Amino acid sequence: MKFIFRGKAIAALTIALISLAACTAVSPAGVQQAVAPNAAAAILPEAGAQDAQSAAQAPTAEALAPAAQSSYPAATTAVTVTLVATFAPPASATPVPTTAPTFPPSPTVTATLAPTLSPQPSPTTEPNRLCPETAPLKPEYSRFYLSAKKWPEPDEAIARPYFWLSRPLPGAGRVLINDRFPYGWDENGRLLLHNGVDMAEDLGMPLLAVADGTVVVAQSDYSALYGWRCDWYGHLVVIELDQRWQDQPVYVLYGHVLNIVVQPGQRVERGQQVAEIGIGGAATHPHLHFEVRVGENQFASTRNPMLWLDPGPTRGVIAGRLVDPEGRPWQGVPLALVNDETGEILPSWSYLGDPQNLMNPDEGWAENFVFSDVPPGDHSLVTEIQGVTYQVPVHVNAAEVSTVEIVTESLKEQIVEPDTITPDAVTPESATPEAITPDALTPEAAAPDALTPEAAAPDAITPVAVTPDIVTPGAETGS
Repeated sequence: MKFIFRGKAIAALTIALISLAACTAVSPAGVQQAVAPNAAAAILPEAGAQDAQSAAQAPTAEALAPAAQSSYPAATTAVTVTLVATFAPPASATPVPTTAPTFPPSPTVTATLAPTLSPQPSPTTEPNRLCPETAPLKPEYSRFYLSAKKWPEPDEAIARPYFWLSRPLPGAGRVLINDRFPYGWDENGRLLLHNGVDMAEDLGMPLLAVADGTVVVAQSDYSALYGWRCDWYGHLVVIELDQRWQDQPVYVLYGHVLNIVVQPGQRVERGQQVAEIGIGGAATHPHLHFEVRVGENQFASTRNPMLWLDPGPTRGVIAGRLVDPEGRPWQGVPLALVNDETGEILPSWSYLGDPQNLMNPDEGWAENFVFSDVPPGDHSLVTEIQGVTYQVPVHVNAAEVSTVEIVTESLKEQIVEPDTITPDAVTPESATPEAITPDALTPEAAAPDALTPEAAAPDAITPVAVTPDIVTPGAETGS
C-alpha cells in the first residue's frame, strides 16, 4: 500500500518543539540548506563508540509527536504550529493517486526477482584492502538540507518485499535494533554516519548465518581495509549469499565479533553459528554491527538491512520518501511515527547528506527513510520542515513493507549559487538559541516530563560549534 501526499501541511497538530526559525545557507559542496534548529535533543548512549564531534541537534521524534494521545482531525484541517511565526500559513492538501515511475530502471536492473543460486563466491576482483597511511577525516554531513541532486525514483517492477534474511541471533520473532542510530544517521553528530544497524546483546551471544551462503571473510581487520578505516570492526565475518539480487551478489557482514568458528571458503546454512557477539574496533560495548552489501563487498555498497531482515510475523516495515516537488531529498530531517491506537512513538531520520556516498537507497523502493519493527495497524507519520508540519496516515501490515511519500513545499528561499554566498547569508539571530522565545514553547514542551532521562542528563547536550577531528585507530567513533 502506498500513500503520496503533496503540497502544504495536511493535518492539524500542535508541536511541542524547541526550534529556531528556518533560514537558508549553502553546504561546503554548494548544496542548498535549510538550517536546522539548535535544540537539546535526546541522545541515547550508543552500543558502539562515540566520536568527539557533535553537531547542531535537530528536534527529537518525541518533540515532533503530539503532546497528548488523541484522535487526529481530518486530513484537510489547517496546521497549528507553536513556533516563531515566520512561515506562510499552510493550506490543506489531499492525497494524490500513486503514479507510475517516470524514470527507467538502472541498466543493471532486470525485470525478474527470481533468485539465482551460486555455490561459489562471485569471481570478482578483490578491492584494495591496504590501510591508508593517514587516518581519514570525519566528513561534514548535511542535515536539514535540501539536496541539489534529484533522488532516484521507485521502480515498481522490482519494489516488493524480499525478507531473505532471518534473525542473526538465537530465537524467532522480532529484530530489535538501536533505533536512535539507524541506517543513514549519525546520532545527532556524535558518531559517523551509520551504514548498518546495531543489535545490543551480551558478550558471547552466538551469531547465526542469516541465509545459506559461502564465507568470504573471517578475520581481524586491523591491517586490512573492510570499513571506514582499518581496525573498524575489530574482527568480522562476511558471507556471500547463494541468492543473488538483480544478478548482483549480496553480502552480509557481522562486525565486532569474537570466537569466529568459520573460515573463508566454508559453506554455511541458515541458522548455523558463525561467531559470537564481541567488542573491538570502533566499538566500546558488546554489540553486533550488521550490514547488507549489494554488488561488491565494499563499505560504500551497503543497503538498509531492515529492508532485508525478516521482521517476524507480528511486525511490519515502512519505506518512505521525503522530497520536494522536484524530487530532491530532504536530508537529516527527524520524523516521528505515532501509533494511533496506543500513542507509542517511534523515531527515525531521513538519510543524511554524505559527501562520501557511503549509504544507498534500494533500487526498488528508492527510500530515504525507514521505520522498522512497526506494529500492524494505523499510524500517523509526522515531520516538520520550514515551519510547516506534515502529518500522513500510514497503514502497516505484518510481514510487509508499506510505502509512503511526503512531497513538501518548495524551498522558501531562492537558491543562490555557491560563489555568491557571503557570511551574511546566515545571521546570528537565526543560528543561535537566543532566537527561541518563551512563547515558542508549549506547556507540554516545557514540562519536565517532556524530556527523557537521557535528554535531561548533562552529558546528553553537546557543543554546537564543532570542527572535524582526525580519527585515529584508537578513536571512539561508533559503527
